[in-house]
Order: sequence, then C-alpha cells, then structure tokens
Amino acid sequence: MSVTFPTIPLHTQWRGSDFASKDDVAVDLDQDLIQAAAPEVRALAATRRTVTDLTAQDLPLAMFAEPMAKLRTDILYGRGIAILRGFPVETFTQAEIEILYWALGLHLGQPVSQSVMGDRLGHVIDVSGRDKNARAYRNSNELTPHTDPADILAFLCLKPAKSGGISHFSSSHTVHEEMRKVRPDLLERLYKGYRWHRFGEQPDGFDPITPHRVPVYSECDGHISCRIVRQYIEIAADEYPELTLDDADREALLMFEELAARDDICFKFTLDDGEAIIANNYTVLHARTAFEDFEEPDMKRHLLRLWLAADPPRPTVPEVYIYGVGEPGIPPKPGSVPFYENAVEIN
Repeated sequence: MSVTFPTIPLHTQWRGSDFASKDDVAVDLDQDLIQAAAPEVRALAATRRTVTDLTAQDLPLAMFAEPMAKLRTDILYGRGIAILRGFPVETFTQAEIEILYWALGLHLGQPVSQSVMGDRLGHVIDVSGRDKNARAYRNSNELTPHTDPADILAFLCLKPAKSGGISHFSSSHTVHEEMRKVRPDLLERLYKGYRWHRFGEQPDGFDPITPHRVPVYSECDGHISCRIVRQYIEIAADEYPELTLDDADREALLMFEELAARDDICFKFTLDDGEAIIANNYTVLHARTAFEDFEEPDMKRHLLRLWLAADPPRPTVPEVYIYGVGEPGIPPKPGSVPFYENAVEIN
C-alpha cells in the first residue's frame, strides 16, 4: 500500500544550484538608516545595560520596520533563507553591534534561550581547548545537517575562521521531494520519527530520552516541518538497547544527510564579517565544515547567534518538542553549561 505524502509548495524547494553566489540571497542593510540609528545605539552602549534586557521600547526599531517586515515574511512564508549584510563591524564596537543585532532580531521574533545557560544572545566560539566536551556550536568540529529548536535562526559573523567553517544550507523540502521520488519507504520512516537523547538539557525530573518519537518530517495545518539532529538520535539508540535503529532506519538517516549535502542541493558559502544568515528553522537545514582558528584571542572565529520565536508561531505537531516544557528554545538550568558527556561515531 503506497503512502500519500503532503504537497510541498514549489517556492520552498530551492537548490544550491539555483544561486550563483551569496548575492542571490542577499539583503543589504540601508547604511543611511544605520547611521541614523548610530547615536541612539552608542548612547545605549554607554549605559552598559545588559543587551538581552533591552526591549522594543528601548531600541531604535521604527526606522527598520519596513525592510525587516519584508525579510520576516520571506523567511517565514517564502524561500526561508537570506543573508542580511552591511553590519558596521569595523566602525561600531562589539557592544554596539550586539545592540543593533538584537534590535533587528526583535523585528523577526522573540529571542529564546539557546542552552541551559539561558543565553538568548549566543556567542558561537570554539572553547574546546578548555572544555573537550563542549556542545557542537562551541567547538571547531564539522556539524552535519540539522535544525535547532526555534522558528527562526540567525548568525552574525563578527570574525571568520582562519580557514574552513564553510556554511552549508539546504532546503529540507527539496530533500523531502527527492526521497519521495526514489525511496518513499525511507521517507515514511522519517515521518515515523525517532526517540531523542536530551543530553541533560531537560528540566529536572524529566527522562534523559524523549518519551515519544520526534518526527523528522511532520505536517500541521498544511505546513510541512523538519526537525533533526542525527547525533541525538544515534546516541539515544547507542545508550538504550530497546531503541536500536534497524537497517532501514539507518539507511533513511544516511540518505537524508547525503541528499542534504549533495552539491546541487546544498548552498555552500562562507560568512564574511558583517554578514548575518537568517533562516526558517523548520524548512532549512544548516551544517558547517570543521575550521582552523587563529591563535590570537582577538582574531578567533566569533559569531553572534539568535534563536527566535515567531508570533504567530509556525503550526507544528506537539511531537516536535524535545524538552517536555514546550518550545521554542532550551529551558535554562542555573549553574549548568551545555556539553556532550559522551559521543558516538556516525559513519
């Protein structure tokens, strides 16, 4: 008996081969608006207030309303990916850039916690030299195609790596349609989903493994969403024998990753300083190659990250939630840091 899969709109089924360069997805910040906002941004920075405590009432938001509303619509309901460029990283201090980035982010959604540290403005840096078990975004290793627990993700590059750190972005909807054409049986496995390891980021009293299967693909009110971190699935199965993945499960996960990384599907680029990637976290996958960093502390790769909750949120089935308290974001746990206690080899 054949399975009928939901219909996916064509405009979200883009391919990396559709784009000749970053210019094809770029949105340039109006530098006149940046300069108009500069006095207020600098005045706020001088107060040394915590950036994440600043609200819409504190920030120079109104002048950016029109261009950011257009960007938000395209991220949530259109292609789902854009590079916002023109952040004045050479003429603003880091504190001023953080305020500007936070202000523009509020046009897109509400920033949420990105780890047990409760960080709503994340700093993506390599700390593996002093913490060998640091969670993936805090080390220099390769990251495979995955999604994060938020409606929108955004990374702003302050300093690129010495080498490597190439961003890979793919449409999960394009991957879906490729699998539907050639291996619908494996796509069906992805809709069934898998149990996830929570890596200690669940609230106290919750099990380390999700009690339910988290679907890689799911449909709600006509919206097809993707949620995957393969390592979380693999380690759950590695630690708990009753969750063992069979050959078809592993083939489905491997095919998913291979398609997402395929040259004609994957859009590969390196973010330069002053450029931010914005993406719909339910329709776009992201990955990164390993990188080599500079030795000098002030030259090391440094990105600012936002996870944003849209209002209204994307309709999703409750099974996509990982942590048991409703998403988006990761519930804070005072005194904790994000880490991997163990690892599993993924071939």
